[in-house]
Amino acid sequence: MTTTAFVDVNVVPMDAERVLERQTVLIEGDRIAAIGPSHEIAVPDGATRIDGRGRYLMPGLCDMHVHYNALASDSFGSGAASARPSDREVSFAPLFIANGVTTVRNMWGGPRMLYVRDAINSGADMLGPAIYTCGPLMDGNPPIWRGSEVLETAEAAERSVAAQKEAGYDFLKVYNMLSTEVYDAIIAAAREHGMRVVGHVPGRVGLQHALDSGQVSIEHLNGYLNALVAEGSPPMQASNMTEFFTYWAEHTDESKISAVARATVEAGVWNCVTMIVNSKHGPARFAFDEECERPELRYLSSAYIESWRQTASAPIEDRVRAERAYRRAHELREQLVRELRDAGARLLLGGDTPNPFVIPGFSAHDELALLVQAGLTPYEAIRAGTSDAAEFLDARDEFGTVVPGLRADLVLCQANPLEDVSNVAKRVGVMLRGRWLSADALDAMLEDVATKAAAPARHEH
Repeated sequence: MTTTAFVDVNVVPMDAERVLERQTVLIEGDRIAAIGPSHEIAVPDGATRIDGRGRYLMPGLCDMHVHYNALASDSFGSGAASARPSDREVSFAPLFIANGVTTVRNMWGGPRMLYVRDAINSGADMLGPAIYTCGPLMDGNPPIWRGSEVLETAEAAERSVAAQKEAGYDFLKVYNMLSTEVYDAIIAAAREHGMRVVGHVPGRVGLQHALDSGQVSIEHLNGYLNALVAEGSPPMQASNMTEFFTYWAEHTDESKISAVARATVEAGVWNCVTMIVNSKHGPARFAFDEECERPELRYLSSAYIESWRQTASAPIEDRVRAERAYRRAHELREQLVRELRDAGARLLLGGDTPNPFVIPGFSAHDELALLVQAGLTPYEAIRAGTSDAAEFLDARDEFGTVVPGLRADLVLCQANPLEDVSNVAKRVGVMLRGRWLSADALDAMLEDVATKAAAPARHEH
């Protein structure tokens, strides 16, 4: 068993808003073995020593809304449970790891995703962040996305829940087009089978019904803006995101926000607000080429990036009105996040990568910045992706804090992340399940991803 020691390091344990100065942290195997003042903790002979002077050791991040392998996953075709994933399917792993994301919640899964999850989590033969995964999307007819599981009756819903439980998925994900009858059947069957329901708020269900039903997390603040529509507003008739944002911008009653926030707290529902994905809708529509200048796009293939361009291709009749609507929708989301936080609602860090310009790994830092911009303190924002994420996943005995006995998923930062949340990205290195990856090693991993992204596309048969 290998032993590693972070010597004379400042520990940001994330069990409270505090820093433990000049500590030695001993890692044995894949677990944190001991933490204490450097003058009290002896470093065993033969241990690998990592200089922590002036540096800050915090838990690895958990991105609670990712599509881990969206281009080649079961979401877009079936695959045998025993089939190994392609190179493209696992290429996100280095991007997460290099950004200190050591755990993810995958929000659309299939048999091959179970293979990836188990291979990574067992530590057998695949390097990547620990994975918790939903099964296939559970949607109504017509579904939003091809490859969803279309459920039109309560009986079909009950069978689907039982099958997903048997397959071993961690969560059930509900989606936009479900009827209230089928949604309620999913909730009831999930309770019977000991599974938790996450996802969107179906339009026919509505926010209050979802809060009352026991859905444990809501993604993207889905359903909230609909719940804030002013009384007497015309019915929404929207077929794309621009039309949705325009409607919300022009028909929202902000006085409803406080009541909605209180109802969320009373229901005990968590929100993975994914500010970054919504903030990128506007740039994807109005500044696509400028966004393409972002340096981290070198880690994705040109074909991947071009697939996003479709978002920007649809014509807009009134660009000024549309741009104003996108800005207004973002401001409303910021206000919702502030009032949810002020009311005591629980928030989770997530980005919805790899939507347009939401880059795996890098988007976690974008999301941290946006949470702080919305009014959270750096500690509150980081907590949403560390100790609170672990609490939501019922895994506080596994990760989320720097505490003896927990998995050694850690980020060594150059400066104090509680003073400036951007310091989380200034990593000296990352420890993944006890394996130390220096900045040089992480940069080499990124360069390898960039090289593969720049290579001509392979046609797999």
